[in-house]
Amino acid sequence: MRVAIAGAGSFAKYFAEEFPKAGLEVVILTGSQKYFCDGKPGVIEQRIADYQSVPQLVELLKDFNALVSTIASMNRGLADSQLALVEACKQTPKCKRFIPAEFCHNSEDYPDPDRVHPYNKMIKDTLKAQSDLEWTVASIGWVMDYMVSSTNRYHPDIDGMFPLDIKANTLTIPGSGNGPFALTSVRDVAKAVAALLKSPAKWRHHTYVQGEETTWLKVAESLTSAKKVSDLKIIFEDVEQLEEVVGRKDPALIAVMAEFKLYTPQGKLRFDQQKVRRDHQELFPNMHFSTILELLEKTEKNPSAIV
Repeated sequence: MRVAIAGAGSFAKYFAEEFPKAGLEVVILTGSQKYFCDGKPGVIEQRIADYQSVPQLVELLKDFNALVSTIASMNRGLADSQLALVEACKQTPKCKRFIPAEFCHNSEDYPDPDRVHPYNKMIKDTLKAQSDLEWTVASIGWVMDYMVSSTNRYHPDIDGMFPLDIKANTLTIPGSGNGPFALTSVRDVAKAVAALLKSPAKWRHHTYVQGEETTWLKVAESLTSAKKVSDLKIIFEDVEQLEEVVGRKDPALIAVMAEFKLYTPQGKLRFDQQKVRRDHQELFPNMHFSTILELLEKTEKNPSAIV
């Protein structure tokens, strides 16, 4: 099976490493040549794409079976790129499976657009309105990789947005810290998406890929008891103050950060555990999903490892 990966960011790097291990042939679609793909085992080639040209995308995608997009729709231009990929896949003879770049929260139960994901609903509505493509959103919760140092992951730091600051030994919790949420290793996401692509089963519109369900207070307890951090300082952020920031329509980045911080206390990063078990049993029955402590232990054993 030949799979195209659109984009060449952090998620794409994990996909490019794990898809070939699952027996998939991989081609990267990118706006410019990317060095990390050069000589990567299993990556057949890079193809330079104009994401605004549907005819060119059709030509690039005509020999693929599926497309996985990693181009997050953070603005209208990027959203238009995803819409162009959808239209191009529809016009190809066999590229009829599509996974949009929405590797985050529970958008099945919380579908409305917000500042964090302003265009994801538009992408899904476009997919729902057509019948040529089979598609699914892979919901993963928090990216677990942020639990380790930046030297051990492909994802860059997102200062102020992820509650745990490893360098400062600080955990800044929005709300009480008792709200459950999901988080998943991106390498595990890549393995799960590979299994999903190979599965003959008909896809649901939402697939739940979860490594662990926990709370921030449980995270603090496990990090401390396992001696993974020393002198962890816990700070609580008031939910009402965050809601005020969102309501005031403060400058864009401040409002986006506040809205994203509210995802955990609002339950947007929590999944129906029956659906998680269903998807894991049906689609990933033999796969082990890493826990936070397992990820940290990998970096202790090999300080240069990319988790």
